[in-house]
Amino acid sequence: MTDRRDRPSFSAAQVAAFRVRRYHLDRRAPRGQLADVVGDVCGVQAQVTAMARIALWARIRPLTIDDVQRALLQRRTIVKTWSLRGALHLHPSKELLVVLGGLMPTRLAYHQRWIRGLGLKEEETTALVLKALEDGPLTRDQLAEYLAKRLAAKWEEWTDGGWGRRTEGSSLSWHLVRPAVVRGLVCFGPSAGQEITFARVDRWMHDPRSMPTERAEETLVRRYFQSFGPADAQDLRMWSGIHMRPIRATMERLGDELVEVDRDGRPGFLLAQDLSELGRGRGDHETVRLLPSFDPFLLGHSERSHLVDRAHYAHVYKDAGWPAPVVLVDGRVAGTWSYERAARKLEVDVKMFTSSGKELRPKIEEEAHELSRFLEAPRRGASVLEVTPFALDAAQPDALRNRRELPGLRQAIFPPTIPAPCLGSGSRSSSSRAGHRASD
Repeated sequence: MTDRRDRPSFSAAQVAAFRVRRYHLDRRAPRGQLADVVGDVCGVQAQVTAMARIALWARIRPLTIDDVQRALLQRRTIVKTWSLRGALHLHPSKELLVVLGGLMPTRLAYHQRWIRGLGLKEEETTALVLKALEDGPLTRDQLAEYLAKRLAAKWEEWTDGGWGRRTEGSSLSWHLVRPAVVRGLVCFGPSAGQEITFARVDRWMHDPRSMPTERAEETLVRRYFQSFGPADAQDLRMWSGIHMRPIRATMERLGDELVEVDRDGRPGFLLAQDLSELGRGRGDHETVRLLPSFDPFLLGHSERSHLVDRAHYAHVYKDAGWPAPVVLVDGRVAGTWSYERAARKLEVDVKMFTSSGKELRPKIEEEAHELSRFLEAPRRGASVLEVTPFALDAAQPDALRNRRELPGLRQAIFPPTIPAPCLGSGSRSSSSRAGHRASD
């Protein structure tokens, strides 16, 4: 790694331009590269289906909802699973076992301890889950029914309040399937109506690629710095959910592949091969994008002053824990937005942080019309209701001066290792909490 005295220095504008390019936010990719884009952004959080779709739309043209569904269910070039931070994500199918392999040392131990607390061995419960899915995907209730028959008396103890764990059977099956997902043996299958299903990876996917754990850890860390660099170990921990000790060990193993740089006055690491590209400035055009809640561009760092001014932080990362949909201008958050389906059009409401919103209105309207097309809104397209500046609370900057992160933020971006059952369902009603007033 580079000596601190010799580290190269880069401006905030150079870093922003680099990340915008890496995240396909400067020029959109063709839809044939959908799976590659999902890999380039290191996965798309998908606990709210509409938000995941809009995150892809922001990077790919032309794109339809059917394109996303075909990639997920027919071509199976992308796959849905619990991964980063224990949250539901889309990943390229060819990278699934690499991502999960890099996360497994941290996550598997937790689930094994939880299952031992029930008086069982994780290896045995995982074998039962795989046996249950041998003939095809099952809903959570179907899986619960299968496990209840095999675990019999113990299942009754757990579900009637025994062991100090009062829980519904389908919720318990949710917990028991987790280790199989962490090991890369089970993923999410096709929905059965409004129900999610689980499927065996070796039945659902075509020859998934795996690698030894240490190599998977190194590959995952490289991918992170390739997309989010410059960054540091704390950023990587926040993004991945991996413990700090294995992160530091992996970064140490990468050695001279990583170089330390100065990112607008703060140290950070970058892949050595990316130094020359980081030195490039922004392109010859102003980039405006409408990004959804939980967009991967917003979730990669523990300290976010490079994204949003402190005075507006609470408008983006809300107390309720759900990041707002944002207007991104050249890699910085310039406002927030929401949408609602009206009788004959899609209504988009934009609130900018400064008066520059009037100058950006043509580009915002262009984005809104494209969003209307993607969401298959009525033919009259989109209507931008208003582009107005926020009325900022005069006391707010003082309240935020020493705050890096709002209290509720970790709960939403980093859900509990075993989340509430509804979290992975991708239900449409959830999207209203993410800042949009209609999901898809």
